[in-house]
Amino acid sequence: MNEVEQILNRAQRRHRRRLLLVSVTIAALIGLAAMAYLSTVIFGRVNIAVVPTEAADNVRIEIIDGRGFVTGVSIWGLKRDLRIRVSASGYESEEISITQATWERAKLDVIMREILARLQATVVPGLQDVQWYLNDTLVREGDTLNIRLNSGDYSITAKHPYYVSQTRQLNITRGEKRDLELRLKPIDGEIFVTSEPNGAEVALDSGLAGRTPINLEVKGGIHGLTVSSDGYDPQTESITIDTSSSMIKRHYELTRSIGTITLNLSPAGGTVKLDGKVVTVPNNKLRLPVRTSHTLQYAKKGFNTESVDFTVAEKDNAVSVRLTPIYGLVTIHSEPKANIEINGTGYGETPQRLKILAVPQKITLSAPGHRPQSRTVVPDEDSTTDLFVTLQTEKDYRMKNAPAQYLNSAGIEMKLFKNTDWVTLGSPRGEVGRRANEFIRQVRLSRPFYAGVREVTAKQFEQFKSSGQTNSGSNHPVVGIEWISAASFCNWLSRKEGFAPVYLFSGGQFVGSDPSADGYRMLTEAEWEWLARKAGRAQQTMFPWGDGKTIPRNSGNIADESAKGRVEQYVANYRDGAPNVAETGRFATNPAGLHDLAGNVKEWVHDIYEMRPPRQNEVKDDTLDRRDLPRRTIKGSSWKSATVTELRAAWRDGSDGARDDLGFRIGRYLY
Repeated sequence: MNEVEQILNRAQRRHRRRLLLVSVTIAALIGLAAMAYLSTVIFGRVNIAVVPTEAADNVRIEIIDGRGFVTGVSIWGLKRDLRIRVSASGYESEEISITQATWERAKLDVIMREILARLQATVVPGLQDVQWYLNDTLVREGDTLNIRLNSGDYSITAKHPYYVSQTRQLNITRGEKRDLELRLKPIDGEIFVTSEPNGAEVALDSGLAGRTPINLEVKGGIHGLTVSSDGYDPQTESITIDTSSSMIKRHYELTRSIGTITLNLSPAGGTVKLDGKVVTVPNNKLRLPVRTSHTLQYAKKGFNTESVDFTVAEKDNAVSVRLTPIYGLVTIHSEPKANIEINGTGYGETPQRLKILAVPQKITLSAPGHRPQSRTVVPDEDSTTDLFVTLQTEKDYRMKNAPAQYLNSAGIEMKLFKNTDWVTLGSPRGEVGRRANEFIRQVRLSRPFYAGVREVTAKQFEQFKSSGQTNSGSNHPVVGIEWISAASFCNWLSRKEGFAPVYLFSGGQFVGSDPSADGYRMLTEAEWEWLARKAGRAQQTMFPWGDGKTIPRNSGNIADESAKGRVEQYVANYRDGAPNVAETGRFATNPAGLHDLAGNVKEWVHDIYEMRPPRQNEVKDDTLDRRDLPRRTIKGSSWKSATVTELRAAWRDGSDGARDDLGFRIGRYLY
């Protein structure tokens, strides 16, 4: 090998040595880095710091779940979850989890808890409501104290309201189990008892203790005390002797015992006197002090007075008094002969001579067609009482006592017409405007009657039932109703005021009229025409305002200038200010004192409508037609009327249905 080759070989060897040195160095560095990574990322140590110091001095640490090892107070191992137990003598063991966060923190603080002592305390005798105090602080109420304590010195006190308190001083060591029994002594007390009256018996807890005044020595607790004396109501009280009140004074004012006296008094309703004073006797019972004596006197008009003496016993008191009646003679006469009722009991017809009780007696005499009369008499035991009564006819009574006007319960003003009179109905041939149905008839009005001063209003009618008209609820005349509805209204009002209904119904159907009834009804045709053309006048007239064809101002609501365009005909140059129906009473009364007999609305009357001419020169009494026929008579004019025919008082029409300008007025016989 030449020199050049040697030089090259040496150079190659040096290069290889340098490469090897670099590789080894790099490998070592990598190994060191890996070891450092493993030591900080995979493996770790946690230091355990234990308090208190006494526990730290004898602490024991062990791994109970997971891999690792313990050196002193440190845990070594892979940084994975572990569970360890830390224990020390005299302290509660602690089981703790070591998590990833704990490994990162590398430190764990453990506070050890001291093992507590147990104290159980009881009292003798066994009591439920003991108060237990620990170092002067109330910790429990009950028969037993069961408590866990840290080691140390303690003061234990048992208190009860009826016993002397007991206290013990204790030194408790850690983990000790101590049983304690405290014996309680009842407190001593006194009860001093006085009473009025003196010398009353005293019972203590159901046993006889003596008589008042008395001083009772008692132990703490609740005691039953009863004070009693003959003839007095006993008094009972529960008295508590406790630590706050051991000396008790009591004074008892005893009240007389009360007995109940049941009175058997016959007849009932008399006057009771007790020891000379009038007393009330609720439920026929008296309440009086026992062992007292009294005099009871019982009296009633018509009976002999009786007295009885009695003494009140403690129970089963009963006093009976039966009075003997006093009778007197009464003779009863009447004109005419009448039925006799005494206090509601019938005694036949007059004349009578009766022996009745000598008390105020209500004697009522009645006869058909006459007003019953009552008299109160007091029969005399020593003489005969004579009673003579003249009965007044119902007609005479009502004629004498009936008011000239009254307002009925529906608010309708009624006016009385009681003078007998006659009226000529209809019109003679040749009278302007006459119709063929206006027959001349002579009718005598022989029965006094009331007539409504105004036509029945919608408001008044609605007290009975809704009219369903446009003027509903107003003071305008009710219109648009059938005759049967007006009759039903009259019957409703009659029953409301105690009058006999005029209109008869069967099964809801009208079947006729009762002419003898004094209830409300519609006016008869004769009554209506008499009121419209004769009542209050010197002679009968053609129109409600008189005989003149010129209508006086304010005579009524007819088809005037203001109704032009509403009706086919109107009265020129007459202005009443009402273009259609007006409120009742707006216009002046006629000579009879009634409103709206001319105009406003036509009116149903009681009579059936017929076209049969009367017999010549026949004069008939005005009586209610009994017949049941559908067509009924209509009288009067309305706000639509403008012709002489309709404005005359003799005008009449008939219908069996309702109209929008047709209402009614009511009346009734006086008797």
